[in-house]
Parts: sequence; C-alpha cells; structure tokens
Amino acid sequence: MENNAPSEPAKSRPELNYEETFSVLWGSRKLIGIIVASVTVAAVIISLLLPPFYASTVVILPETSQSKLAALGGLSDLASLAGVNVGAEASPTKLYPVIVKSEAVLKNVIYRKYQTKAFPDSVNLVQLWDGDEGNPQLAYETVLRDLRDELDVSLDSKTNVLTVSLFTKEPQLSADIVNAIAHELDVFSRTKRTTNASAQRKWIEGRLTEVKSDLEHSENALRDFRENNRRVTDSPELLLEQGRFIREVEINSALFTELKKQYEVAKIEEIKNVPIVNVMDAGRPAAKNEKPKKTIIVVVFFVLSLFAGIGFVYLRFRYAEKVAVIRKFLTSKVSFKANG
Repeated sequence: MENNAPSEPAKSRPELNYEETFSVLWGSRKLIGIIVASVTVAAVIISLLLPPFYASTVVILPETSQSKLAALGGLSDLASLAGVNVGAEASPTKLYPVIVKSEAVLKNVIYRKYQTKAFPDSVNLVQLWDGDEGNPQLAYETVLRDLRDELDVSLDSKTNVLTVSLFTKEPQLSADIVNAIAHELDVFSRTKRTTNASAQRKWIEGRLTEVKSDLEHSENALRDFRENNRRVTDSPELLLEQGRFIREVEINSALFTELKKQYEVAKIEEIKNVPIVNVMDAGRPAAKNEKPKKTIIVVVFFVLSLFAGIGFVYLRFRYAEKVAVIRKFLTSKVSFKANG
C-alpha cells in the first residue's frame, strides 16, 4: 500500500544562487538604504560631538659621552696618559622608556602647574583631570595610571632615538606635558644616576686631603728639626734623623702629586659620565587635531551598516522561507489526516 503521507520538510536546501540573492537584495534596497543612512547620519553626529585631541611629540637623542669629553680639550690627553680609557661608553638610552613612565619622573610632571583653557589659574594634572578631591592619594594614583596609559613612548632599536607623544584636548597642554617629561628625565638622569667615576673621585678627594695633611705635617717637622739643629753636619745621628725627615717629605710629596693627577682624571671621567638628555625636537602645540579621525569613523560605519543591512535582509528572507516551508508541511499533514 502506498504511503501518501507528506514527507517531512527538508532539513537543508541548496544555497541561493546569485540571481536569486541579487533579486532579494534589490527588492529590499529601500530598507537597506534606510539602515545605511540612519547609521551613517548617527556616525556623523557622533564624530562631530567627540572632543578633539591634539598630539605633541618630543624627540630625544641618545647620550654621547665622547662629545661631552671632547669639550674639555687637552684634559682628555691627560686622562689618556694616566691610562684611563676615555672612549665612548654604551648608551643608557635604552633605559629611557622605563624611566619616562616611572613615578620618579611622572610625579613632578603631575604636580607641575599648567595653563589651560578650562581654568583661569594654573593647575596641576590632578586638578585638571577631575581627581577625587576627597582622597588625594587615590586621585594621584588615578592620574598617574591614566598618564602612563596615554603616553606613547617608543625607542628606535637602530638609532636609539626616543620619542614621547601625548594626546590631550588642548594643543598647548600636550606640548607643555611632553616638554615637562623631557625636563624631568634630564633632572632624574643628573641627580639620581651614579657612576663609578663619581665614587672614585670622592674617594680620591678624601685621600688627597689626608695626604695633604701628612705632607704639611712632615714639612713642618723637617722645618722644626732644621731650626733646632743648625749644625747638623757635625753629628752623624742628626744627619741620619734629617734624612728620615727628608724621605718622609719626599714620599708624601710624591703621593700628593700622584693623587692630584688622579683626582683631575677622576673629575674628567665624572664630567664625561654626567648624563645629559639631548632634546632634538621639543614638543610644540599642534595646529590640527589628530583624533578623532572623523572621515574614517564615518566611512567605517557606512561600510559596516551596508554589510549589516545586506545581512539583515538576507537572513530575514531565509527565515521567511523556512517558516513558509514548515507551514506548508503542517498544512499538508493536517489535510492528510482529515482525508484519511
């Protein structure tokens, strides 16, 4: 006996061909246009309402110890004769990205006073960026974290040139902050970093003071001996004692002369190792805002809304088609039972 019961709806069906897809989309072109137009207009409005941000960048060159020592002229020759290497050292500029974002540098930057359009008087960044006035420590930590996040610090691996960039709502403020960072980086480098040459200079300076005192003491002792013993040549014992005093003066004099030379060399090395932040390009107020990119925002939203509209129309058609198939199947099944 044949079974004339309606078959279940197919669980899958072939994909729409290009002609059918184009026909569906073309038939819903007005709906797609409304979606695209609505989203694009909203994107234009949003981009116009977004506040502008202005960038400022400071460019810092790597440290060059050789150029600093060269300024001393002939004193570098003295260092070479004393056996001290005065050549260029490895640049510590690779530490700059870490130092720039350290609290030791940024704390003074945060509490520095800035002229802004938002306030008639100069204010620090805690006051400017709406810190929690009820909890100064929390406000400071919040601003410190925000400043670290906003700073764009990059170091060229080939040239060791450092760039520090920042976006704020005011062009002059951006320039003032990045220049303040460069200044504080220079202050930190000069005051916090110590070198072996500095420690050596301090030790030699202390030893030089001691030897100078010993030399003066031995010279005074020799002078007093000669004043009290006018006829030294008549006594072998006096001649021997005088020789001891003379040798003491000569030894202390030789030590003093050598330490004095080493002291000058140490001062040269200390000057050579004084870190100097060489700013190639200081931060300046931008004439045009860098963010937001309004044209890009509108274009991106236009493209996304176009694809969203096409996808919505296509999925709606497929859903309606599925519903129609299921309804047809159910109707056929009910009719079969009624006739059976």
